[in-house]
Amino acid sequence: MVSTATSGICTSELFPEEQRYVAQAVEKRQAEFGTARVCARRALAKFGVPPCSLEPNKDRSPRWPTGFKGSITHANNFCAVAVTNSMDISGLGIDIEPATPLQKDLEQLICTPPELAWLSKFRSKRREILGKVFFCAKEAFYKCQYESTQVMLDFDDVEIGINYDYGYFKVKKINRIGGQWQHLYNGIGLFRRVDGLIISAVILPTDPIKLPSQLGWAIAG
Repeated sequence: MVSTATSGICTSELFPEEQRYVAQAVEKRQAEFGTARVCARRALAKFGVPPCSLEPNKDRSPRWPTGFKGSITHANNFCAVAVTNSMDISGLGIDIEPATPLQKDLEQLICTPPELAWLSKFRSKRREILGKVFFCAKEAFYKCQYESTQVMLDFDDVEIGINYDYGYFKVKKINRIGGQWQHLYNGIGLFRRVDGLIISAVILPTDPIKLPSQLGWAIAG
């Protein structure tokens, strides 16, 4: 379930502990935090969950009601929240970024050598947008994998492959060893360009053979 909204100050709609959590933050952060909680409660209500406090965990990751997984993203005063209680999904991540060119000097920080080699095949305009797709896709994947690993990854820890024409991406390499990391290769990545934004999502199936029954998603402008 996806809920979206334009960011704005909504302190009156927060629970006391949520208000305390963000009280010392700058106005922009308060607007993003508050809007995300309102969006999250709206999405959870679709599952019959009554309004509840969604104060973050100590590591600042979103805290969800028992049995739920979710992800939050902000960009250009726009907020989106995705939640699920599907037993077929073990991880979920979303990210939104302005559909503006990625600065050339940031490519070296975000992309691995094989990714840079792939980008070099494209002309400047397409290459710059694809660089932003790499950034957005990796951000979504990092949020998705954290549910399973509780590990913060750097951009060069993960290599992905992008199919721009069909709007999907796949993790090709993770600089980690072990069963929990091997499972992450089963993630399903999607991205779209909508109303000046790049939107990416990653769904990690619990069982790669039994894919989640609902994988469709859309953002309406």
